[in-house]
Amino acid sequence: MAAKTGPIIVLDPGKEETKGRDALLMNINAAKTVASLVQSTLGPKGMDKMLVNSLGIVTMTNDGATILKDIGIEHPAAKMVVEVAKSLENTAGDGTTSSVVFTGALMDKAEMLIGKGFHPSVIIKGYQMAEAKALEILNEKAMSVGPEDREILRKVAMTALTGKASENDKEHLADVCVDAVSAIQKDGFADIRNNVIQVVDLNREVSETELIKGVALTNGAANKTAPTVLENAKIVLFDAVMDDKLKNQNKMYASSPEERAKFAEYRTERKLEVAKTIVSLGANVVLTTKAIPEIVTNYLDKNGIFVSRPIEEKDLEHVAYAVNARLVRNPRELSAEDVGVAEHFRFERINDSGKIYITGGKASGIATIVVRAQTVNMGDSVVRALDDALGVVKSVVEDKTVVAGGGASEMEVSLGVRAYATTVRGYEQRVILAFAEAIEELPKLLAKNAGLDTIDSLIALRAAHASNKNAGLNVYTGDVTDMMEAGVVDPLRVKINTVKSAVEASVMILRIDDVLKAKYKTMLRNDTPSSALATSFEGMAPPNMNERR
Repeated sequence: MAAKTGPIIVLDPGKEETKGRDALLMNINAAKTVASLVQSTLGPKGMDKMLVNSLGIVTMTNDGATILKDIGIEHPAAKMVVEVAKSLENTAGDGTTSSVVFTGALMDKAEMLIGKGFHPSVIIKGYQMAEAKALEILNEKAMSVGPEDREILRKVAMTALTGKASENDKEHLADVCVDAVSAIQKDGFADIRNNVIQVVDLNREVSETELIKGVALTNGAANKTAPTVLENAKIVLFDAVMDDKLKNQNKMYASSPEERAKFAEYRTERKLEVAKTIVSLGANVVLTTKAIPEIVTNYLDKNGIFVSRPIEEKDLEHVAYAVNARLVRNPRELSAEDVGVAEHFRFERINDSGKIYITGGKASGIATIVVRAQTVNMGDSVVRALDDALGVVKSVVEDKTVVAGGGASEMEVSLGVRAYATTVRGYEQRVILAFAEAIEELPKLLAKNAGLDTIDSLIALRAAHASNKNAGLNVYTGDVTDMMEAGVVDPLRVKINTVKSAVEASVMILRIDDVLKAKYKTMLRNDTPSSALATSFEGMAPPNMNERR
């Protein structure tokens, strides 16, 4: 007779499970919700979002990357969409909003197809087939440009700046971005993340924003008679406290005032040894992340050496790269190899603070954009806009390809994918058509956010593409015009990665058919009364006490 066995428990009773169609639709709706959060911000006429954090700090922006970063998304599927979109911002410099909106449109079409009995695997295959065709179309329609074609670079930058808070000064800011990327690019590659710095200067006009081919810092001088202009400056960078203290918790006891005086004199001499080393190396600029003792500052001041107030370490790292210096973390080990050289050093004293400019020589390989603005919020908005503009200019400099904006590329892809669908047999044909319909959501939203009739705009756009592949929507007039002639130009990289990231996020979501999540969390504390524990566990499965919490 077979022995009786109890129920086999595979899953933790404390887990909540959603399976099959329910899990799939839940994740699809999460992705669609993320898209709905940013779709009204798309395009030059997009609306702004007001974000208020827990401290009451207000941010007003229509930048998709900023919105998604700051709103605090919790749903795991929604987080996946956001993470994929963030990768687009890092690789292409722009297109986050388009990527999320396109993902939402693909999910909407997938939900419709699932309702008609399509299996997720069929939808995935169809989307991937359509993606391959879309990328082929985009590459065919792209226009090649040279890195010396400044006008195209300006148009790309202005397209990215259009619709932002700084739009009134977009021509000037576009010039600044093009000059910045041109200054740092080397062998067709532009490392804007490390070699372009942005500093904000308040109570000024945005139109006064300027580019410094070198490093510019907002910082004051520790010595009152610091030199303000130096040629062939020799620069020492300290990232250490220059004040000897007894280490290892050893203590020294002085039995008399004379001994205390000797000890104080000893410490003073130790500090001055570093100052004397600086002088002997011929350095005339000292920049530091920590405050330098007054006695050292006075000694250096007498020798005509500029001494800064504490500077952020990341800013000092930029200086180190610019002047070929090393950050000194042990002042007593300072040597000639640590000293950097700059052709020009200039300090402008402004009340209790000032501006430090390091230019010429290797420093020219770094570009600093001094962002001028009236308020902190405006300054932050300009910085975000410049981030996008710098990213797209970098993409064009590196890839040397552009496509028409204003919905022109998306409509061309839609028409091409529709034609491709007629050559495909089976269920995948309907999925490919759904992809073509989904990508039209982008020009449709451009029209909607501009207050135009979406149906009329799409019909006019489709008709125009019969004779002009660059036809796009002018959201200011409502007309369909040639976007290349209108100067509305996007990097091919942005369009390529928008399609790739949207399909990637969609495929990840469609592959999920089971969601397991903790139903509740129980926190045990040493000071919790046993009666409270008994109450809290009432009616619950006993926890696995061997599981690490």
